[in-house]
Amino acid sequence: MLPTPASNPVLAKPDYGDVPRGNTQKNVNREVLRLVLERSGLGPTSKVLDTSCGDGEFLTALRRYWPAASLTGCDIKPTLPAVAGLRYEQVDLTQPFDLTDSGKPFDLITSISGVMMFGNTRTFIESCVRQLRPGGVLVVTNDNVLAVRDRLSYLFLGRVRRFKLLFNHDEAITQFVQQQELKRLLERNGVELQEVVYTSFYAEDLLFLPFALLVFPFQWFYLRRLRNHTGHALRQQLFGFRSLLGRHYILVGRKHDNPAL
Repeated sequence: MLPTPASNPVLAKPDYGDVPRGNTQKNVNREVLRLVLERSGLGPTSKVLDTSCGDGEFLTALRRYWPAASLTGCDIKPTLPAVAGLRYEQVDLTQPFDLTDSGKPFDLITSISGVMMFGNTRTFIESCVRQLRPGGVLVVTNDNVLAVRDRLSYLFLGRVRRFKLLFNHDEAITQFVQQQELKRLLERNGVELQEVVYTSFYAEDLLFLPFALLVFPFQWFYLRRLRNHTGHALRQQLFGFRSLLGRHYILVGRKHDNPAL
């Protein structure tokens, strides 16, 4: 499991209320920051890479508590985000990439709401893990397409909420990546999935609560009987009741000390 909060000191008491939303679902940046500061076990001098960093909202919040951290950001945009001391590179993340400085790996790599826009998720995960030190932490977040509202949308319209039935030529969000596929890619590349968190709950989604209460017992029973190497505790994190209502999920993994495992 991830280390306890006491093993991860910060220089100021975190105030998660003013973390900017950025170009993602509500509370995602806030929850990722909390996991990094309180649960990752990493220190305030860590070497960090934020992929698809956008305008640097997450890195700005992280800089507030880790002023001595080495921060690197990358995105397809040429514009440098306004983050103090940031090293920025314009990168096409659909292709293999390497942003290590003189071959020195990162302690933490984050991808917040990015994988749904990359044409090759496997290559992206491989590139991230290759640049992560043994024992380093990889955080990947994505929209949840298995929530009840998405299941009902698929039943009646043949589509989940984030993906249209027809794409335009310049469509940005096209990659349908589910939780179990990201878990598989992490494990195949030597990263142990240690924590799964669902967030972005909206009041309007309470309308779907009766459907969630109806579906969950069947899903729980299926997961209990499914033959798979995944432990039951992690199964419930991946597909517990919150997965039926939360619009976004966060996967936190740690690279094995022995990458061959």
